[in-house]
Amino acid sequence: MKTFDKYLSRVENFLAGASLIGATALAVFAVLLRNITGDVLFWSEEAIIYLIICSTFFGAVVTLRHNEHVAVDIMPTLLKGKKKKFFVVLGGLMTLIYAGFIAYLSWALISEPFSRTTITPALKLPLWVVELSLAVGMTLFFIRAAEMLIRAINAPAEELDKDVFAEEAAAVGIDVNDIAIDDDDTKEGDR
Repeated sequence: MKTFDKYLSRVENFLAGASLIGATALAVFAVLLRNITGDVLFWSEEAIIYLIICSTFFGAVVTLRHNEHVAVDIMPTLLKGKKKKFFVVLGGLMTLIYAGFIAYLSWALISEPFSRTTITPALKLPLWVVELSLAVGMTLFFIRAAEMLIRAINAPAEELDKDVFAEEAAAVGIDVNDIAIDDDDTKEGDR
């Protein structure tokens, strides 16, 4: 599983990074060319937009891998042990179903006649080429969600018990002890 994760991470990082670097390099080149020579790359704006769209879908997979997506995790935060594991696995299963459904629809979109016959205005690419980033991105998202679900199922329940409050405090650079409420201070303040 570690080898699979290693290669999948490389693919995810390459696709997300290459598309974002490509968009940045093209934008800088187009601006410099316009300001230095006065020439305009008429197709650069469209290409930059498509590359940013690609980086968004591929970056979403990287975000999932680091478990950094926005999530409503009230129940898993309040529970411990097997109850917490149940909600973590349930959340992973729902993510897998969602990703699978969107991946299926995105591949179906590519096969539509509209996608094969429509041409982009400046680059003159078939629309399916642009839509491919959604299909590939959501397929990778599905694969990553499946990998994370398997990892959650195989993990001992105790491994999932982590102090979310302390992690959030550390993420913003605060020592959890500086903001923790001391029971002794509360009782003295009530008197």
